[in-house]
Amino acid sequence: MKTTTMVLCAGLLCASSQPVHAGAERAGTTAANFLTVGSGAGILGMGGATLGLGGELSSTAWNAGSLGWIRETEMVLSHAGLTGQSMQEWAAVGGRLGPSQARWGISGLYQGDGTLEARDDSNNPIGTFGLSSMALGVYLAHPVGEFVSVGFGTKWVNEDVGTMRGSGPTFDGGLSVKAGMLGVGVAAQNAFGRMKFGNSQFDFPTSYGAGIALSHETSGLRVALDANFPNAYYKNMRGGAEWRWKDLAAVRVGYRTELGAPAGEALSGPTFGMGAGVHGVWLDYGYLISSHSESQHRIGMSFKPGHINWTPGDPYGQKRMPKEFKDPPAPKPAPSKTLAPKTEPKTEAKKDPKETKEDLEKEPKAEPKPNPNPNSP
Repeated sequence: MKTTTMVLCAGLLCASSQPVHAGAERAGTTAANFLTVGSGAGILGMGGATLGLGGELSSTAWNAGSLGWIRETEMVLSHAGLTGQSMQEWAAVGGRLGPSQARWGISGLYQGDGTLEARDDSNNPIGTFGLSSMALGVYLAHPVGEFVSVGFGTKWVNEDVGTMRGSGPTFDGGLSVKAGMLGVGVAAQNAFGRMKFGNSQFDFPTSYGAGIALSHETSGLRVALDANFPNAYYKNMRGGAEWRWKDLAAVRVGYRTELGAPAGEALSGPTFGMGAGVHGVWLDYGYLISSHSESQHRIGMSFKPGHINWTPGDPYGQKRMPKEFKDPPAPKPAPSKTLAPKTEPKTEAKKDPKETKEDLEKEPKAEPKPNPNPNSP
């Protein structure tokens, strides 16, 4: 009897991490729905639109292909207070794979859903049990040429329902294209694999998506629009914009809408966010509001060790940046040489050493010429 109750509770857990609404054919039939909640305070502040952006480690959880655009080692932490007793913690680290162009990433996601009361077949309480979920992921990505990046990842997912445990692998994949201001991305999340609870098996909440984005580096403005097609929930659209000021502060706004869902049940709503950072440390805050007026607060922090520097007079960490990202030093001007005008040395007439005083005296003196007119004086 107790075992039957726990199995039923496991089924409830599969649907509890994400609200289930009537109208979606397979809503509530998949396991590990906590994977669809989304991670990253900055991204969720833009409504969750990021498939076409990339370039940040936080985007890897949404599009594995975006990992190929990160330039250096980065670490990210994120915390979310969800509805009820639920809370979510997410962490990731990634960077270049040695001297190659490949990138690597590792992530961990934990969600605690508090405790529930267990009841037997007669609806009598028999105690309480805890609910928790966890996913560990490994990602690899590689740029293909100058404009394309491809990435893949695998996650081991685990859910605990009291004394019962379900686990299984699932996979992510993505493609990211960047050409000037334009960015395009396509991604698959939680594709393939199955979650096993004892003798029962459940599919993962697979989702396919595509996105487009525009980034204007001079003004610091970025806009993005995504379309997502989950296999067990309503299709949704996500849009958002961000403006950054000199990589010191950012403000964000976004909106998400569930397509085809009844107006009273949709999880549509606006999102807002902000961020600030210096010395290689960046802080993010996101605020999400649903159509039920329920709100979620997200906070996050990212670190770039190559930029961290607390030395006064170097606010951007330039002294400790990797050499490949520093601007080349300006060439030193060649020393000016003032050339003195050339003057030819004065040369004195050389005397013939054989010429003596006696020789000069022996030279005949000129005799006076006779006067042709004797009468003249």
